[in-house]
Amino acid sequence: MIILKENWIMTLRNVQYEEEDKIEIVLNTVINYMCLSTGVKIIVYFESEATGMEGSTTRMQVSPDDNIITIIRQGSFNSNLVIQEGRKHFCNYKTPFGELTFGISAKYIDNNLTDEGGTLKFRYTVDSNSSLLSDNEIFIEIKKNV
Repeated sequence: MIILKENWIMTLRNVQYEEEDKIEIVLNTVINYMCLSTGVKIIVYFESEATGMEGSTTRMQVSPDDNIITIIRQGSFNSNLVIQEGRKHFCNYKTPFGELTFGISAKYIDNNLTDEGGTLKFRYTVDSNSSLLSDNEIFIEIKKNV
């Protein structure tokens, strides 16, 4: 069974670490939040100028049993990222400038999502040919739009 919760609010804070600096982007947006009877949570939202991926739709699926986060982005930027503690996944990323393959490795996943919202925190690295490209930490809060 799927419970669809439309018009919920997500605050997403993305921190990208680069040597001594950190770059932070905050996105507050309306989402569709789906709760499956299996415990899987699905978040769907439209990207904006703030993320630099305007024109794309993002679907984030959080599977609690194996602690896997799958992020599928479609539109002007297409990607399919799989983030899982203890495993490196190779993921495709299509941009208007070409297609790339990256290695994605999770440092941690802290999933506190319930049918009533909650939080999701995770940190992962992105590499190409074993060279670090970025170190990202994501903080998500989901709640009813009141």
